[in-house]
Amino acid sequence: MMNKLTLLGACLAFAASSSALASNSTAVPSATAVVKNFYGWYLVQPNHEWTAHLSQIKSTLDPSLYTMLQTVLHSKANQEEPVLDFDPFVNAQWDATTYVLGTPVVKGAEVRVPVTLNPAGHPNPKTTLTAVLRMNASGRWVIYNFIYDATFNLRDFLGKQLKNGGS
Repeated sequence: MMNKLTLLGACLAFAASSSALASNSTAVPSATAVVKNFYGWYLVQPNHEWTAHLSQIKSTLDPSLYTMLQTVLHSKANQEEPVLDFDPFVNAQWDATTYVLGTPVVKGAEVRVPVTLNPAGHPNPKTTLTAVLRMNASGRWVIYNFIYDATFNLRDFLGKQLKNGGS
């Protein structure tokens, strides 16, 4: 009897892990496609014109991230002196001309996609960031955040700006 229970437990554990792997194997390509779509759009926006056309790519961004970006971009404070004084999709003062996606990592309910960008007019320097994707209420992957390093990410930056009157 004990061997049958042990075998049953092992089979259930294997089935659960196989199910998790199957969902990861479909999640990663879907999430990566969102990042490719986003940067494909971004690269055709010359000279930081993404700010005027952000609505074109709204569906790839988490609604709260999109709202935060729009609120800060159109704030009175940002019109007087730029609050968002760097390109948040490159983490540099310049826009990018090319990008390369790294190996995505599944972390809980998120897929994290490393992105290496080559800023325009700067052939050697590269910037790196991580696009963090989460599933939205409709079951689609959206970009939830951009992480620049262990202490700096777009969501926290925008939140601080809004809290400090950048709205």
